[in-house]
Amino acid sequence: MRTTATALIVAVAVAGLAGYLISRPQGPARDAPPISNLVPTPSGPFSTDGYSVADDGATNQVVVFGGNLSLTQTWVWSASHWELQHPRASPSGREEAATAYDPQLHMVLLFGGIRPPETGLRDTWGWDGTTWHELDSGFNGPPPGEAAMAWDPVVNAMVLMPASSSGADTWTWSNTHWIDHRQTDPYMPTGILELAFDPAAHALMAAGFGDVIGPGVGAVVETWTWDGMAWRQITTPHVPSAYGILGLSWDPVTARLLLFGQGPTEVPLLRWVWTGTDWQRLAPVVKPMIIQGFLTSADTAKLRLVGELSEPQGAITPIDVWAWTGSAWKLESGQ
Repeated sequence: MRTTATALIVAVAVAGLAGYLISRPQGPARDAPPISNLVPTPSGPFSTDGYSVADDGATNQVVVFGGNLSLTQTWVWSASHWELQHPRASPSGREEAATAYDPQLHMVLLFGGIRPPETGLRDTWGWDGTTWHELDSGFNGPPPGEAAMAWDPVVNAMVLMPASSSGADTWTWSNTHWIDHRQTDPYMPTGILELAFDPAAHALMAAGFGDVIGPGVGAVVETWTWDGMAWRQITTPHVPSAYGILGLSWDPVTARLLLFGQGPTEVPLLRWVWTGTDWQRLAPVVKPMIIQGFLTSADTAKLRLVGELSEPQGAITPIDVWAWTGSAWKLESGQ
């Protein structure tokens, strides 16, 4: 889910743990309205808290929408460069919207998010590669605000998990509206949860922060799986711990489900591989020094990280795109 936090793609930043757990980026301080719709850079979208990223399987592009500095801008990453889009219609400006590609509709779906400073949204939109279409106004749908969303090919539906401090139901998209399954989501104390489908296990997986262990260690990462009817927590011999979840995604290079996390500093990036029954910790990655980002795999041949490098306080820089080689991140954008 793209939940708010203080910095990173796989926009992974998490609040908590003495105020510095990191997962998906937290939104800006809410004591003043954010600057919106800055004049775009010629090279790409601004680094900003709260933007949403999704693969577009129909066009093999990566779509970036919103964020607290460019609330209504839509950008696409195509091969080697960013292009600012000028859709006929667009969702209203927002942060932390849930996004994922729907192969039945051949659209990137966008749900909810937050309109600054604190208004939760519950509408659903679809990006067709050219413009946005409002698919559902949100009446009688999932609760407003942030959520995690991913396509599950086993049940052949988009699965949505709203963020809630008291737990929330799991919903699926019917092509016209959301259906409430009356099954409670895995409850994470931090509200941070990542979803990804594992083709090897043939199951939708969820990873999220569980109990905070303490400074120097971070929080345990709980593992869950969805069978189309209910969520089941998996007890593993080895339990990852981190200060934030950078992302959970299938890696086409190694054909394994990877979990990237953050330690007490921005580098190195921690990583684990899912064996089907347990997490195996791999060597950490020392570059790039990402502060916010999202993992994508629109190109079926590679896993991408879409985010920005650590910059001085207040700096505004373009978002970079990195490709995973199987052992390291390689910069694709020329920024």
